[in-house]
Amino acid sequence: MMFKTHLMFGFLLGLFGIQYLHPSNQVLFIIIAMFCSALPDIDHPDSKIGKNVKIIAFLFEHRGFFHSIWALLLVFFLFSLTLGKVYVFAALIGYISHLLADAMTKEGIKVFHPFSKYAIRGFIRTGTLGELIVFLVVSVFSVYKLVNL
Repeated sequence: MMFKTHLMFGFLLGLFGIQYLHPSNQVLFIIIAMFCSALPDIDHPDSKIGKNVKIIAFLFEHRGFFHSIWALLLVFFLFSLTLGKVYVFAALIGYISHLLADAMTKEGIKVFHPFSKYAIRGFIRTGTLGELIVFLVVSVFSVYKLVNL
């Protein structure tokens, strides 16, 4: 999926997180969720985050470690050292939203990389009309959810 689609997924799931976790700072919660929704693509040299830390893309293959359960656990650990519990959940929500979105693509994700080649793959091609439709649907649900918080 593309950057804007990941941000919108992170935003939508962040709104659900706000509803159930009741953070004291809802804006911070959403910002963390949206940032983490883009974070797994740090391993792609042309991504919004990856182009600023190209060494990561040099050391890791795209949709490898950073698209696995192990990176999710690492994010949980690192954010739990610096953030309060509710905001750690915002980070997890954002990161998981990215993995879910990429799992819907034909390229998919390797959940247990590098220990297994097992991949979850969907039917959507990144950057196509199919992704645009997903983006629009998620956007409409996001606006609906935002209005009905």
